[in-house]
Amino acid sequence: MGKNQYLVFLSADHGVAHIPGFLEEHHIPTGILPIGTFNAELNEKLKSNFGVDKLISSTDNYQIYFAENKIDSAKLNRDEVMKFTISLLESNPLIARVIPTEKFSSSTLNKTLRELLINGYYPRRSGDIQIILQPQVLEGFSKTGTTHGLWNPYDSHIPLLWYGWGIKPGKLNRETYMTDIAPTLAALLHIQAPSGTVGKVIEEVGR
Repeated sequence: MGKNQYLVFLSADHGVAHIPGFLEEHHIPTGILPIGTFNAELNEKLKSNFGVDKLISSTDNYQIYFAENKIDSAKLNRDEVMKFTISLLESNPLIARVIPTEKFSSSTLNKTLRELLINGYYPRRSGDIQIILQPQVLEGFSKTGTTHGLWNPYDSHIPLLWYGWGIKPGKLNRETYMTDIAPTLAALLHIQAPSGTVGKVIEEVGR
């Protein structure tokens, strides 16, 4: 090891959204969706319509999870519960879109967002309904904090820095992905890319 004998890459797992209080001060549209309270309100409306309490078991990663056992034991029509819940969610001005997770591939979302949702979908773990918030709207309770987990560029755009052996000086504005790191390293080392590689080599990085 020593000069010209090391190679470093630096990145992050996510960006961060601007603090709602800051956006509000600068007259930029924003908002906060308190999921915990929101769930309670949804469950009350579902109970009034279907006569069963707590049909929504939880909300995580902007996805609604139904209490499937309660739907089954009460012999409710799941499609009707789904449709009613979606109509409630769509009436909220802080929410941009509401989509059943099993229908991601057939949704009318733009290609980029649709692919992101599909890539994050796993039937055994994902929820039943996906909530897509309006830009600058965050899940939480306070205007003084921030969070992450959204598709928007302010949250999903992260830096990627390469430095050291074999790295060509320069700057790249083209969109790249974290999955491109492993195949790029393999190309620099002149070795086979890992068996699970799905990214592409960032050819501008190396000499």
